[in-house]
Amino acid sequence: MLISTTSELEDICEELIAQKPKFIAVDTEFIRNNLTYYPKLSLIQISYGSKSFVVDALAPEVDLSFIKKIMLNQAITKVFHSCRQDIESLFIVFKCIPTPIFDTQVAAMFCHYYHDFIGYSKVVEQYQGVALDKIKAKNSDWLRRPLSEDQLDYAINDVIHLYGLHQILCNKLEENNRMGWFQEEMESVVDINRYLHSPKDAWRRIKFNYEANPRLVLTVKAVSEWQETLAQRYNMNRNKVVNNAVIASFIERNVEHVDEILDDLKRNTKNIKDEDLLEFVDIFNENEKSFVQQNYIPSNSYDRSVFDILSIILESKCKENNISRKLVSSKDDLAGSISGQIDKLFKGWRYDFFGRPVESFLNASSKFEISAVRSADSITKIQSNLVEANCELKSTAEI
Repeated sequence: MLISTTSELEDICEELIAQKPKFIAVDTEFIRNNLTYYPKLSLIQISYGSKSFVVDALAPEVDLSFIKKIMLNQAITKVFHSCRQDIESLFIVFKCIPTPIFDTQVAAMFCHYYHDFIGYSKVVEQYQGVALDKIKAKNSDWLRRPLSEDQLDYAINDVIHLYGLHQILCNKLEENNRMGWFQEEMESVVDINRYLHSPKDAWRRIKFNYEANPRLVLTVKAVSEWQETLAQRYNMNRNKVVNNAVIASFIERNVEHVDEILDDLKRNTKNIKDEDLLEFVDIFNENEKSFVQQNYIPSNSYDRSVFDILSIILESKCKENNISRKLVSSKDDLAGSISGQIDKLFKGWRYDFFGRPVESFLNASSKFEISAVRSADSITKIQSNLVEANCELKSTAEI
């Protein structure tokens, strides 16, 4: 059912609320292209019980405030798969975060080891035995109207199966005694700061040598902050302001003086106003002032061998405990934990699962004990125990 008027939307939302469902499945379709910063919301799909519908978010005569009320209804859990971009699209329209949330991708990764972030179709096939055709409308132009039957079928099928996944994964979380961990993770998902994208943190997205001259790191911080500020202001793709590769190249080319940087930006930017270029000077001066006051810019330097050892231990521990490694810690997060720049691994459920013994190891109050063992099926494995006074973390890696 396609909803494209306010009266239709009001009726179906009132019907939904009257049914008092404990949870609903939600998905969105949006366009994020290489020209704009913000995604453009096109469709909102909802399924509950035996009812499913699609809301045309681009219809000129539809008031989406009725959907907003449902998104904020604390008695109704909103079930998404890989909700980050869906929430971001809804946040741009509603200026608020849907709560409470149940993310089936995160739930599945708490219950099974996957090499990477698991896609929706794979979870549906694994837990429901249904093979979805995700190719048919994968590259659709969701802004074009009218929508085709293939597009509508694709959109509605997503939430129909998503609705059924909720209870299956709830049961799996309970079986694995991980519902508490999952709920903790969902609290972080709805933290509004994840969707505000502070320009001052933009430099963390840039790939560059963190061991470079601190003055050059200052350059990267200032330029990336300016890039993010303009991208948000004018709804421009970041690389249309200035390419990330150009920002990283300042390190290689030893560009650190504001006049040099400004000349470089003039050569490498298009359609940028003079006043925007002058704004960069203000941003640079502000960053330089902070640099002088602190006389220090944190370094992400660390011993690579420590990273490699902890990576092996983490990978093995995740496989043994049937939890996805990327849910526990990305490579960047692990490196940041070792260098002392990121504390994600040392908080909440991650600390219980892996962070506590790692913290002890990094503080030199524990050690690794490594041995080779042969399993019943004649596979030789490396067994590594991270041992401290009151804690032991075991992991086994096949070789």
